Amino acid sequence: MNNNDKKRIGLIVSYYLSRCDMKAVRALGYKNFREAFDKIGDILDENPNNIKNMRDEFDPYFDNGRRGWYQRGLRASRQEVFDELANCSDQEIELRVKEILGMATEQSKMENTEVLKDLGALIRQSTIHYNQDFVWQDVELTDDFKTAYEEYLDRNRWKIEYFNSTSIITTPTSKNIFVPNQWFVIASYAVGVYSELNKYKGFFEKVTGYQHKKMDSYAKQLRDDTSSVDKIAFLNAGKQTLMIEKEKPESTEKAARRLWRFATDYSWWSGQKTVDRGDFYVSVVLNMLNLVNVSQGYVADIVNAYGSDGILRGLTRDLTSFTKNMEGETYDIVIRSENTEKEIAESIEAVIESTTVPHRIKISASSIQKLGGNK
Repeated sequence: MNNNDKKRIGLIVSYYLSRCDMKAVRALGYKNFREAFDKIGDILDENPNNIKNMRDEFDPYFDNGRRGWYQRGLRASRQEVFDELANCSDQEIELRVKEILGMATEQSKMENTEVLKDLGALIRQSTIHYNQDFVWQDVELTDDFKTAYEEYLDRNRWKIEYFNSTSIITTPTSKNIFVPNQWFVIASYAVGVYSELNKYKGFFEKVTGYQHKKMDSYAKQLRDDTSSVDKIAFLNAGKQTLMIEKEKPESTEKAARRLWRFATDYSWWSGQKTVDRGDFYVSVVLNMLNLVNVSQGYVADIVNAYGSDGILRGLTRDLTSFTKNMEGETYDIVIRSENTEKEIAESIEAVIESTTVPHRIKISASSIQKLGGNK
């Protein structure tokens, strides 16, 4: 399911919830709206607040006792769904919603279930998504977002003052940072990359501990002197720590090899600083967003805030949840794994390593193409 499909399904379901009210909630098997928002959010891998907000947008057009977002007209995507379903009966819409939610449930089981995602593909496809979908414009932030971000800063003894299109952040040492509201939107597109990088780092820490290594020196050795590292020991340690997340041996094998690549091939994820560093993700995020470190480095701090705070992470999944005048997905996109020649070669190597008899193997360019690699 691509992001446009997911958004459209969310709008259709929200239209149904608004039009048929509690009748719709009961028809879908839920006790109340809160449960409906939560369960539908799980099925669609969507923030439950987004489902509620979309329902509220349709509310002014139905006699359900709620005023909804009466202050503004329907946006184009909402109007399209409204017009499409206007002549359908309640029963027809109910059947359609049940069908698409069932389809979404099956699809969600298949997508992005790997314990460690294809990091290179994630960064490339997130960058493309940002470049294609982000629109430079004045940004109005919601009160919910302002409160959540202010509370996050307050826990770290920072302060923020909001204005119409900019904010002033004061550090604990009374230094001021002037932040245009666009930065809060830009940062949201990198949350998925940030989170996956830190997931990789977390497993790397476990592998390091499992082998009783010092993290800083081990990280440098893996990056700068890879041939001196016992790869088999690393992969075995990786599979042991990953086994907790996945039961299937083939899944842990693949994830362990991706973890090895993360630790040894920094070009795969555009890394510069070694993974033991607390700020190892900064250059990756800024490069992805095409920002200059000197003048716009605080964007990486915003990404860190979103990725480390559950409330902010949920709010920034969709622009509708934290801005008043923008819409669209941010970081929560479906990633298609990209099989490169290197990954194909490593898969072949894994087969060879699993046998006790020495093998020689030769693979042609045409065979590589058939397996999904590049010629």
